[in-house]
Amino acid sequence: MDEFEGESVAQQGVADALRDPRGVLRRRWVPMAVVFAAGVVASVVFVLLQKPLYLARATVLVESQKVSEEFVRPTTQEDALERINALTAEVLSQQNLQQVVEQHDLYPGVRKARGMTDAIVLLKNDVVVSLDKGIAGGSGRPERARILSIEYEYDDPKIVADVANDIARLFNVAGMKLGSQQARLTTEFMRHEVENNEVALREQTKKVSDYQQEHRGALPTEMEANLRRLERLQQQRNSLAMQIAEAETRAASITAMTTPGTAPSARLQELRAALAKELAVNTEDHPNVISLRRQIALVEQDMKQHPTASGVPGAGSVAVAARGEVTEIRAQLAQTDKDIQELDALVAQAPALAEQLQALQERETVLRETYQESLRKLKEAELAQNLALAQQGDRVSVLDPAFPPSKPERTRWKTGAAGVAGSLALAMLVGLFLEWQNPVLLSKESLEAAGDVPVFGCVPRIV
Repeated sequence: MDEFEGESVAQQGVADALRDPRGVLRRRWVPMAVVFAAGVVASVVFVLLQKPLYLARATVLVESQKVSEEFVRPTTQEDALERINALTAEVLSQQNLQQVVEQHDLYPGVRKARGMTDAIVLLKNDVVVSLDKGIAGGSGRPERARILSIEYEYDDPKIVADVANDIARLFNVAGMKLGSQQARLTTEFMRHEVENNEVALREQTKKVSDYQQEHRGALPTEMEANLRRLERLQQQRNSLAMQIAEAETRAASITAMTTPGTAPSARLQELRAALAKELAVNTEDHPNVISLRRQIALVEQDMKQHPTASGVPGAGSVAVAARGEVTEIRAQLAQTDKDIQELDALVAQAPALAEQLQALQERETVLRETYQESLRKLKEAELAQNLALAQQGDRVSVLDPAFPPSKPERTRWKTGAAGVAGSLALAMLVGLFLEWQNPVLLSKESLEAAGDVPVFGCVPRIV
């Protein structure tokens, strides 16, 4: 309870002190004066020891591709902010900052005491890169250029300007380096894609060619020819069947006419009579006419070779020729049936082969389109790379170089004024702290808050 009452009294004392600052000053002026004097002395010493700091500023212009996208499409999809972030990271790399530190002999004390790494970190913190308003590229189009401001603060006016200009030139070098590097990487990637797509297309084309060679005769393009050939074979088979029937009939009639004791001259007359009957109703191209003429020729030949032969049924050349003709026609019919069977098999498997061939050809078409598209992108990437090398892509140029400042950015009197203001604020805090530690109760409310005894009256302050 006592601790709680003590905190309440202290809080009330601080509140009374805030309402009566002059009273606090009268009661606590000695420690407040000591603190204020110490702060002023420290500020004066700091101002005397501190070197004046100078600020230099340089600006660079980051321009996007100038050639119209109707002629050359960009091969990268980065926006202006992404490019600027990449440029800033490249410029403020440890290697570049180390060169700047060594070239201008920056932070010698830090380098001697803590090493080059801390000096590089200090330089990176002192260099401020800010983004100004961009230059728009038109309605609905991204900004064509952005302006970067590069600021650096140091104690030497010449060095501060040189460092700011060196950082600006590093942006120019980094812009060309990143532009050409990115375009080169894109070109190499697209060239690799073109090679892979070309190999895949060549392999697929070979598969299609091999498939067509393997199934030659059953391809969809040969279906119509196969059907026409099958129709001709069917007609040929029907014709051969008719010829076999007619040949067998003729052979039977010849056998019947060729009885024992029949002379070859008699058979010759019978054959000529039969030929005359056939010519009366048929043409020279009719199979019966052709067969009779062949038989007549054989009989005449047989009579020349055997002028005294009497002729025996089945032994003569006519009967042998008739049976040979039947055998020959049957062999042709068998070959025709075999051809029809093979052709039927080709026609039956044609739909399945057509589907497989179509799948292979569709895959070939897709690969060909992919190859042509990658080839087009490769040409665009090569053109973009040439433009980047010719500084026709993204380009960084120094817009306003930095000049040595004529006066420091932070003068001594500003630093001294800040020190005096800080000392005064510290003295006031000390006074409030003492009031909180040893409060002085000045009001009726403070007394009532400090104890349980009621206050019946108070005397006004007499000034």
